[in-house]
Amino acid sequence: MASDQQSPSPRRLLLVEDDDLTAATISELLTSHGFLVETVPGAAEAQRSAQDFDPDVALIDVSLGPGPTGADLALALSRSAPHVGLMLLTRHPDLRTAGLTRDDVPPGCAFLRKDQISDARELVAAIEAVLGDRADEVRSDQDPTRPFAELTDKQVNVLRLLALGMTNDAIARDMDAGLSTIERWIASIFRALDIPTSGDINPRIEAVRRYVAVAGLPEND
Repeated sequence: MASDQQSPSPRRLLLVEDDDLTAATISELLTSHGFLVETVPGAAEAQRSAQDFDPDVALIDVSLGPGPTGADLALALSRSAPHVGLMLLTRHPDLRTAGLTRDDVPPGCAFLRKDQISDARELVAAIEAVLGDRADEVRSDQDPTRPFAELTDKQVNVLRLLALGMTNDAIARDMDAGLSTIERWIASIFRALDIPTSGDINPRIEAVRRYVAVAGLPEND
């Protein structure tokens, strides 16, 4: 006898990713785990999709190319579609290497590093946590073992500007600080990262090398 019970509707996930290959890979993976996935490349399309597709959760890459960032989109969706669960997916170890602050991300937004996803189950478990109002369990940007966890917000920003190739004078202007202050911050970065300032290694280049190895080349603001 046929059952009168209806199968539950698939959970609807909005994937915002501007890299076609990454988007296709994640979409295929999540579809195979029972999600109904709609993929869009940018913030404007995501805003429209949030109305038309009505997702349960949005998985958003932090870096979306020119225009609004993934964090900008998350803030906008938290206002226009507060029922949608939000998760930022990124290569960055935390918000700071993406040039963001805590105020740039809405409360209740999860944050997952791409290098922490070793298999599909981890990504699905993270999404399930967001759907279950447990986004605070998916905050890899607050992991004390993450790269550069030992650096202050100002130190990370200085390191990011160094990776942009800026001089000390330019960094001082950008951060509205004195040149001697910037020099002290740079010296403190070398100490925190245990980078020797004498010998065969250029400490500035070594600090930038470590930044790029972890977070990639930073984007100009």
